[in-house]
Amino acid sequence: MDNGQQHLPTRAGEQFRSNPERFFHIMTEGWFVFTREGIQGPFIDMPRAKDYLDTYLKDLQANDDPSSSWRL
Repeated sequence: MDNGQQHLPTRAGEQFRSNPERFFHIMTEGWFVFTREGIQGPFIDMPRAKDYLDTYLKDLQANDDPSSSWRL
C-alpha cells in the first residue's frame, strides 16, 4: 500500500533552517523582540531586549515538556 510518503523529499534539517532577525528598532519608541506569541517591547536598549529573549527562552525550556519543543 502506497501512503504517498515514498515520493516526499527527505527533510533538510537544521543546517538549512534560517531564523528571521528577532530584534528591531523603531526610532523614539525603542527595541522590540519577535516571539511566537507576538511582539514584545519596547525595551530601552538592545541588551535589555536580548536579556528578555534569553529569559523567555529559558522559561519555555524549563516549563515545557519535550513534546512542545516546536514552540522554541
